[in-house]
Amino acid sequence: MKKTGSVILGCLIISCWLVISSSSHATDSEGTIGYAQERYKPAPVYNGPVRSGKQVYDYACKTCHDRTTQGAPLPDDEIEWGMRARKGMKVLMQHVREGYKDLMPEKGGCRNCSEEELLASVLYILETSGVEPIYLGKTQALD
Repeated sequence: MKKTGSVILGCLIISCWLVISSSSHATDSEGTIGYAQERYKPAPVYNGPVRSGKQVYDYACKTCHDRTTQGAPLPDDEIEWGMRARKGMKVLMQHVREGYKDLMPEKGGCRNCSEEELLASVLYILETSGVEPIYLGKTQALD
């Protein structure tokens, strides 16, 4: 009985030490606790060459679209992307630029992407899904 009590006490002391030591490092972190904080951080500066649709997808879009996070369609889902494409590129690009409801952040999470790069990423996803972009009307502008 004494031995069991000593083992339990030893485990309790080690557990307390681990909790205390791990919490002291938590304040040193400069990260965020998730999307709610991340969306208000300043966008990192990007001064490199224009990124391709695949590069933008790999950098930002796949965070949600490779996992169907909150209903984000996978890039090869012809049905889901077809439904979105039928709304027209103007609407699709507006959703990318401004975010969609509270599900997709502004610029799809690529806050340092140019308009050209955002368009390239949408065209990349549509292409990998086997969906043609639809421009409603003869002169539908993307802005």
